Amino acid sequence: MTITKKICTSITILCFLAYGFGQTGNIKGKITDTEGKPVEFANVILKNTEKGTMTDINGNYSIEAVEKGEHLLLVSYVSYKTLKKNVTIRVDETLEVDFILEANDIELYEVIISAGRTSEKLSEVPASITVVGLKELKNLGTNTTNISDILEFAVPGMAPSTGTFSSWGQTLRGRRALIMVDGIPQSTPLRNGLVDINSVQPNDISRVEVLKGAAAIYGNGGDGGIINYITKNADKNAQISGSSNVWTTSNLSKTDDAFGWGVQQSLNGGLDKVSYYISGSFEKTGTKYDGNGDIISPTYGLDNTKIFSVLGKVGYQINDKQTVDVMFNHYKSSQETPYVAQLGALEIYNASGDYKITPTIGVLPTAENPISEEAVGSGITTTNAQLKYELSEIFNGTTKFAADLYYQKGKNIFFYDATYFDGGGQTVVNTDKLGFRPILNTKLNLEFPLTISFTYGLDLLKDKTNQGLLDGRIWAPNLDLLSIAPFVQAKFKFKEDWVFKAGLRYEDMSVTIKDFSTLPVSPTRDDNFTNPIDIEGGELEFSNTSLNVGIRYIKNDEFIPYASFSQGFTLPDIGRVVRGGTSTNVNNINPQAIKTNNYEFGFLSKFKHVRFEAVGYYSTSNLGLNLIRIEDTDQLVQSMSPQSVYGAEVSTDFTFLDDHLQFGVSYSYVEGLEHDPEDATTLTYIGGDVISPAKTTAYINVRPLRKLSTSLRLIHISDRERFNVNENEGVFTYSYTEVPVTGYTLVNFSSSYKATEKISISLGINNLFNKFFLPPRSQWASTTRTYNSAGEGINGRLAVSYNF
Repeated sequence: MTITKKICTSITILCFLAYGFGQTGNIKGKITDTEGKPVEFANVILKNTEKGTMTDINGNYSIEAVEKGEHLLLVSYVSYKTLKKNVTIRVDETLEVDFILEANDIELYEVIISAGRTSEKLSEVPASITVVGLKELKNLGTNTTNISDILEFAVPGMAPSTGTFSSWGQTLRGRRALIMVDGIPQSTPLRNGLVDINSVQPNDISRVEVLKGAAAIYGNGGDGGIINYITKNADKNAQISGSSNVWTTSNLSKTDDAFGWGVQQSLNGGLDKVSYYISGSFEKTGTKYDGNGDIISPTYGLDNTKIFSVLGKVGYQINDKQTVDVMFNHYKSSQETPYVAQLGALEIYNASGDYKITPTIGVLPTAENPISEEAVGSGITTTNAQLKYELSEIFNGTTKFAADLYYQKGKNIFFYDATYFDGGGQTVVNTDKLGFRPILNTKLNLEFPLTISFTYGLDLLKDKTNQGLLDGRIWAPNLDLLSIAPFVQAKFKFKEDWVFKAGLRYEDMSVTIKDFSTLPVSPTRDDNFTNPIDIEGGELEFSNTSLNVGIRYIKNDEFIPYASFSQGFTLPDIGRVVRGGTSTNVNNINPQAIKTNNYEFGFLSKFKHVRFEAVGYYSTSNLGLNLIRIEDTDQLVQSMSPQSVYGAEVSTDFTFLDDHLQFGVSYSYVEGLEHDPEDATTLTYIGGDVISPAKTTAYINVRPLRKLSTSLRLIHISDRERFNVNENEGVFTYSYTEVPVTGYTLVNFSSSYKATEKISISLGINNLFNKFFLPPRSQWASTTRTYNSAGEGINGRLAVSYNF
């Protein structure tokens, strides 16, 4: 009897269990975009359960054995708005739920490619990233076409603009940034001319991705991060569309010869399997005046300059899985000024450091200060070409393959110097890069809730760089670089709660230098020239393994914290070091690679009307990033002092009244210390060429009418006084890059009016109160007497655009 009861009880329990397990249903459906195209690899999850899946290549999904009752179904994918639906599951029924995803226009959720070399959502990256989107580029572009001025305001942690085409001193968090156009490196670290920020016309940029901190995944030149200009793509919704832009510029206080103008035309569209984007622009700037009405120095100047730019992109979709894209970009600026530089001065009165800076200005040439007949216009010439191929759904649909072959050529001409070189001369930095990058991205099909993906590939780069004079003399010899760098980046995503990323990159680089002779120069410009030295060439070898790791909590929009560690590896300015070498063998000069460790913690908070972001960072390097000037010989040698850089950034943005009212503020602080290699206790501050003053920005955008919008922007540069005066027999001096910086505040205004559906008119006014100021570089570099030109006084830009 007892056995019978036990058997009956067991049968009853099994029946209940079977009944319980049978209380389930299924969900299936299809995910498409607004054009009806399937969205593959979209995440589909049931909130508060362990169930979820991803769509297949046709956008289909299915979730089985879902408990009966009410559930919340979530669908998300990068660059699209997350959708939610309440669903009711009935026993033994299959519920069909389709979704149409809409593109997310909010720049906070914009997809980025720079951080992991594949598309991913900005809020899922455990790093500090600023994306300057198309709307912000258009808004800031109302005032200027100088991209360095745009980045100065838009990117916390970016040093102030120099007001010239040279970016020396415009660092990112006290480190150098690697500049790229669609992933093609523009920087020339072998002989860093520091003019790479201006590489493309802003009207052709769809967004700028700024990844801060050492960029281990990109290698040489990115110890401070990367700035990637993502150019515009075709609008495939029309066979032909485009925009026409015309603008004028002028100083508004003193208009003599100040008038400038520009035009830009773009065409784009798609036909069947072909898409295209073609753009061309030309700009002619006028004479520029400072707040006192003096002509700004033409040295590295943006005055009286012709700027020509073309961009062409053609894409072909071979089939549903394969695409081929071709890109060509050419950018050239050339100055044709009637003025010459009248050198400024730095006067230091006493041991307390009281001083006065007289800025370098532009003047008409005289017999004592002529324009050389041998001089040509200084400026930048950059050419980029890229062939890209993509293949999806290989290896059972888990992997996407992409490869690009690129070529970059640069020719950067600097100002003519009649006294530094024997017989005078004008320098030029030439660079040729050829690169190939095959990359694979694999997503493992694991059971929800864990998603794992790997990005892995190889970077091959051949770079030839030199610096000479336009008359054929060689200053820095040919530097032939071969770089081979495999890398892997892993991403682990747990539900919609956590993201963990880790990566490795191995760098193997060799630089070949042939025998050369140094060029005689006169550091004191008194006709006493150095003797040439014959230097035997050789091969310099560098290798390194860099690591990056980070974690981010993404469950709640109200608090999205992250922590990360990344390493950077960059070569010093080899060309600048060897051109002034005093040894007879290049191996004895012994330039050493700089290794950087970056530690970072930050968080992002998003509310309905408010976005708040804060980050703190600490960065160390085994050697100094700056070069040390030997005053007597004007020789530049690599700094052997280990450096530490630390700082913080805070920004907040408010949006009300359906975007009719927007305002925000940001604050960036950076400081740096270095010490003697033999004594870590001898701490000294780092000069202004590396560390910039604190920066505060604020803005308010108001749209009082549907067709009218106005903006008011403020930027404040703080003081930075860190160094003592040197005294020698009653003569007081500041060391190179150590002159104090006095802060200033500038206010800019802009407004745009949409006259018709196709025509818009805009007006921008810079330095609204015509304040006289010296950019930070014009102050800390004033010992050179060359770089201390003033900033531009009140100036305006009036533009008309036609879109069709």
